[in-house]
Amino acid sequence: MVAFLFPGQGSHYRGMGRGLLAQPWAGSLVEEAEEATGMPWRDLPELTDVELARTAVAQPAIIVVEWLAWAALTRAGLRPTAVAGHSLGEFAALAAARVLPWPEALRLVTLRGRLMEEAAAAHPGGMVAALGIPAEAAAEIAEMAGCHVANYNAPGQTVLSGRPDALDRAAALIHAHGGRALALPVAGAFHSPHMAEAEARLAEALARAEFAPPAVPFVSGTSGAVEDDPERIRSLLERQMTSPVVWTTVMEALPTLGVVEAVEAGPGEVLTRLGRRCTSRVRFRALAEVIGDV
Repeated sequence: MVAFLFPGQGSHYRGMGRGLLAQPWAGSLVEEAEEATGMPWRDLPELTDVELARTAVAQPAIIVVEWLAWAALTRAGLRPTAVAGHSLGEFAALAAARVLPWPEALRLVTLRGRLMEEAAAAHPGGMVAALGIPAEAAAEIAEMAGCHVANYNAPGQTVLSGRPDALDRAAALIHAHGGRALALPVAGAFHSPHMAEAEARLAEALARAEFAPPAVPFVSGTSGAVEDDPERIRSLLERQMTSPVVWTTVMEALPTLGVVEAVEAGPGEVLTRLGRRCTSRVRFRALAEVIGDV
């Protein structure tokens, strides 16, 4: 049984999607993606590092690549028996599970990226990875420093989010606990209360979208559990921006669903590396390992 895992912001890189866009079937999907987002994607691999540093560009660009990745995998005969997504990757996971149509998922992510970029400009902040210390210690440090846990990514890797001064205090405490603090190249304090205004505005769009029951098990990155009720899924997405991503719990859930292999259906191999650190009961493979040039 195979799970498809869809990565979030931070997985992108310059030139991503070049091999996928070269496929003869990609043209129609790109046209649909352009219509859904109002953005040109034929030249997606030519986006510069400066352009990809913008949340409003990076997020829809990533989900376009994920749509192409899903199409490539299914055309190769792979069908997911479970899906999950990290942060914005949840929208792709829900499209793959037929909870949302792909164009609707792209529209929502395009709005999400713009709203989060605006929120980051209004409330300056950032994110720091706490490496080499237990998640419990990282959570205590966040509370002491006045910041927030954003991602429980893997054993020994917990991401904190907040104002620059709070993150500086957190970094000092991480070092004092024998860990390492790594500042992440993101534009804001994502998955924290700094995103509350963006979250509220996205909730208005989510309220207008039609959600269907998942065709395959969907593991929520907010609850860490299999979710099958459309309204419950909508509710989880409505609070996703200010809630931590419990990725370690998602990874623990996969073997209980009978999953023995997980494919990262998107750019890079961030989730492949994290998954290998979380469990040895599942074989994790990046997209390039499965279909070649991406």
